[in-house]
Amino acid sequence: MSKATITAGQARSLIASFTIDTPWDEILVDIQPFIELTPSQRGQAFADFVRNGCRLDIGDVQSIITKPFNPAEFLGEGWTVWKGPADGDGLSGEEDIDPRSLALVKIEVSQFLFETCLQASAGSITGEEKLHRLKAKSDFVRFGANVFLGLWTDYQANKKNSVLERLYKERKVTYLDFPGTVLRNPDGIRRVPYLFRRGVGQWGWDCFWLGDGWGAASLSVGCAS
Repeated sequence: MSKATITAGQARSLIASFTIDTPWDEILVDIQPFIELTPSQRGQAFADFVRNGCRLDIGDVQSIITKPFNPAEFLGEGWTVWKGPADGDGLSGEEDIDPRSLALVKIEVSQFLFETCLQASAGSITGEEKLHRLKAKSDFVRFGANVFLGLWTDYQANKKNSVLERLYKERKVTYLDFPGTVLRNPDGIRRVPYLFRRGVGQWGWDCFWLGDGWGAASLSVGCAS
């Protein structure tokens, strides 16, 4: 079938279906991040949906929308963002985050950068030293928990067509950590969230101890400032 320009009548039918036919009370999802996009970004998202024949399976995900992250809600009571210096108790002072990550609403997959911070012959590095070296890279925006949650939400919704699966297929990525948010667990230990691909072909998440050793496969993800 040849493609044709959408008529005004067809556009009104789509709008009517969106407002009247859609079972809104059955949909459980946080749409606030989408609402907070600019009008042009929202319009482009709708245009992509219509171009795909009004099918949700786009097939080639180009970007993700970040999600606000609340440690206690996602991880459980007692989890917080680390505050103050690394050798403190994590309960007072400035939050150990990269504020540039919090400012990101939508990120193109093509902008992702990966860092190991390994030097020459070194086979591994402690998480704290790696974080120190990443912070020294002023032109590297360390993705934080908002990007982590955006990727995880995208994976839950799209599975084989998710950004994570695209990264695996195209770049063989099986692990990503997000050093833009340092977390404090209920025992006062410094950790960062990470996503990993299990041997069964499914992705999962956890929080990595910054005192542990990270190797060449332990990719910290971010983008250029």
